[in-house]
Formats: sequence, structure tokens, C-alpha cells
Amino acid sequence: MGKIAEKIKRTLFTSDFRRQTVLVTLPSLFLDFIFILFNFYMGLYTVSLWYMTMCIYYIILTLMRLNVLGRSTKALFSRDKIKAYTRLYRSTHRFLLFLTLMLAGAIFFLLRNNVWKNYPGILIYFIGAYTLYKVTASIINLIKARKVNSITTILLRKIGHADALVSLLILESAFIGRSGRAQGFKMQDLATKSGAVVCGILFIISVSGLLKSKSRIEEKINLKSDK
Repeated sequence: MGKIAEKIKRTLFTSDFRRQTVLVTLPSLFLDFIFILFNFYMGLYTVSLWYMTMCIYYIILTLMRLNVLGRSTKALFSRDKIKAYTRLYRSTHRFLLFLTLMLAGAIFFLLRNNVWKNYPGILIYFIGAYTLYKVTASIINLIKARKVNSITTILLRKIGHADALVSLLILESAFIGRSGRAQGFKMQDLATKSGAVVCGILFIISVSGLLKSKSRIEEKINLKSDK
């Protein structure tokens, strides 16, 4: 057991790729946990189905990050690494597709029933800071992802893109709820268009990942970088 534990530790933290992946993911997991609590609190405080849905959304998103880290580590010791990584790649995109459909349903309910909620303005600063961090990290990772042929890193960064895009929608809903006038300044149209754009981007990301053949996955992602 000692040798196995040492091998896992060396695999996770010794290489530059693994060390960077773990160090970048841990802060995201911590912030996700805080954001889950925030959305749960807002869901209870404002009796809002939107925030409760976002709470569930971020719970699943956090579990997806943990799943990618756990299964990618397990795949390193698999006899058929290509098969293990391919399954991980496709299952992650299936979850992303499910979350996209879930998000679309929540946005439809919010817009159809016009149930924007008001709450203390100071919380907007918290959402704004969270969104700024996530969007900035997503942009930086988008640039770096082109230089790293690692299935684990690519999947984590796709999850990060979904995180950043949805946080923008939550920030937008916070501003609209704070104004108390969903119809003012064509806020309803803005919310509809931004929701459609975000869902469209996430739908393309998830479906394109599912449609990739096994050979294309091998061609796109150099599995040796995960060893």
C-alpha cells in the first residue's frame, strides 16, 4: 500500500502538468463550495427557484471537477488508457449537455414567469468578484489550453468555461433583480439574448465533444502527456 500511495502522489504532483492542474483546480473547488452556499442561501432568502437551480448546477459542476481528477488518475493505472480516457471524455461532455438543458429550463422559467428577486445590494459585489475571477481564469486557460495536449486539463478547462459563462448570467440576474424593473431598459430582451448565447455556446461545446470519434480524440489529445 505504501508503494501504491507513493506512486499516486508522485503521479499527481511530480510532473509540471499534474502539479499545475491540481493547484489550479483546488481554488476553483473552494470557490465553488462558497458559491453553492451562496445560491442555496439566496434560494431560501428570496424563495427563488432560479437560485436553487443554480445551487444544484454548481453542485454537479463541482462533482464533475472531482470526477475528472479522480478518473484521470485512475486511468493512469488502467491497462487500456485510451479506452479509459475516451470514456472520461465522453461522460464529461454528457454531463455538460445535461447541465446545458437544465440551465435552459431554468432560464425559460425565469423569463416566462418574470420572477426576478430583489436582495441586499452588497451581495452583488460578491457575485461580481466571483464572476471576474472566473471569467479571467477562463480566458487565461483558454489560451493555455492550446499549448497543453492533456485530456484532463482540457476537460477541466471546459468545465471552467461553463462555470464562467453561468456566473455571468447569475450576475446579470442579480442586477436585474436589484433594479426591481425587469422590463426597464429592455432588460427582458437582454436576459433572453444572453441566456440564448450562453446555452448555445455550452450546447456546441458539449455536443462537439460527444460527436468526436475515438480516433479524433486520440489525434486531438496526446495521452502521453497524462502519463
